[in-house]
Amino acid sequence: MAALRTLFPEKCLNCGSIGANTGLCSRCHSHVRVPSPNLCALCARPLDFTYEVDTGTEYFCGQCRLDPPPYDAAMYALPYDDPIRKVLHAFKFGGSPYLAGPLAQLGEETLAPWLARRKGALVAPVPLHWRRLYWRGYNHSYLLAKRLAGKAGLRVEEGVLARIRNTDAQIGLNARQRGENVKGAFAVMAPAQVAGRDVVLFDDIITTGATVRECCKELWKAKPNSVAVAALCKTWD
Repeated sequence: MAALRTLFPEKCLNCGSIGANTGLCSRCHSHVRVPSPNLCALCARPLDFTYEVDTGTEYFCGQCRLDPPPYDAAMYALPYDDPIRKVLHAFKFGGSPYLAGPLAQLGEETLAPWLARRKGALVAPVPLHWRRLYWRGYNHSYLLAKRLAGKAGLRVEEGVLARIRNTDAQIGLNARQRGENVKGAFAVMAPAQVAGRDVVLFDDIITTGATVRECCKELWKAKPNSVAVAALCKTWD
């Protein structure tokens, strides 16, 4: 592998410069944004006010006060914008499973401690339909979850959830269409593993939240103790 990288040095996936063996050159890496520490305790939306993070007091955004999501807590590591957007796209659609390592490193500082506080939790990655898994060759959410959960001492259970319907791609759909697209698409395949447990659902990116909401609704049917959501990236309107 080292010899191949000497002969064929990797390019930065954002600017194209040579020598980016982690997907991004040092210059582009310095442009990666980190989220505000002042986040909604439920959905992790950045709040428009600041507070003392270490006091233990929880604050909630207006959206969650009006319409709480079907999970108990959420956390993400990075806003979904360039240069992360380009690396994540190459990871998912470019046949580059090795990028799970560099991406997990970028999210480790935020997500690993958050996951570690959920001692004994079961980590369930958002599944792909078997047809899409066959053509892609890997579940990108599972690869990220495995690395980040491993840092936190948690175990990833890939077969807990299944995508029982081969949905259309969510790209280009609005929030309502995304919700309809994934309705009834998931099922809990191992309810005994979920019952009474703390569960963390893991996805690579949350946009409208339609996928994680549908997954969480199914997980609650198996009567877990709690359901939380973690993602590498999150978009905000």
